[in-house]
Amino acid sequence: MRTALDTAALTDQHYTVDLSAEMIEAASFLFRFTAVGSGPGREFSRRFDAEYVHGPRKQNRRERLAAALAGGAEIREVRSFHEAAHRPRQHDDPQPWVIRDTALDAEFRLGDDDVHPVWPLRPVLIISDNPGDDPVGLLPCHVPLRKLPSAQFSAREYRLAPLVLLDDRSHGTFELRHMPRRPGLIVVCAGLDDATVYPRGAAIGAEAVLSAGQDLSWLHLRLHEATECRYLPLDELLTGDTSDPPPAPGG
Repeated sequence: MRTALDTAALTDQHYTVDLSAEMIEAASFLFRFTAVGSGPGREFSRRFDAEYVHGPRKQNRRERLAAALAGGAEIREVRSFHEAAHRPRQHDDPQPWVIRDTALDAEFRLGDDDVHPVWPLRPVLIISDNPGDDPVGLLPCHVPLRKLPSAQFSAREYRLAPLVLLDDRSHGTFELRHMPRRPGLIVVCAGLDDATVYPRGAAIGAEAVLSAGQDLSWLHLRLHEATECRYLPLDELLTGDTSDPPPAPGG
């Protein structure tokens, strides 16, 4: 949703927001989660689904859940957030979803209205034309990374990545793509002795400029923050100086 708000544009005194399918699912889930009972909130959730999910995508809720499951989403119960398995007892089973409560050592069946798709986090995007496997000196790294040449990543991958690392050696080709500014863009260069790297970073809206040879503790923390700390190795992050971020390119 933060990414969606960053793309908002004021049009005729109304804000228009570019929402991907995953963002729509997230917004729908938030409305449903805050309206687990009855009342106006629940009704607003249903109107949101009807307007932004069911209508444009021409699918009923069961078809949408099946498509999300096939597309790699997890299906989770709205209230407890337990992961649900799809185990229908017959073709039109009204409760085809099953969650297991380990505390009670029991399984419970749920209908389509009681579950919602949750899309997994995407890997951090590394943009580099360097043929090496570790162009910015990050390995070993617990956070999933996806390295792509500057001419091959898609606008969608760039927009939805939780964090983007740009190899400064690929800056020229990257700039030719005319990508929009986004939060979480970090430039990594071979050395900071080149005074032009900061103006280049500022020109593309980079959050920070790092040298591949310096202590990357701050960058590792930034990677974990961007991926909601799902891959956080606490024992490894308690050492080293991690208090201060690097200077911003425009600072």
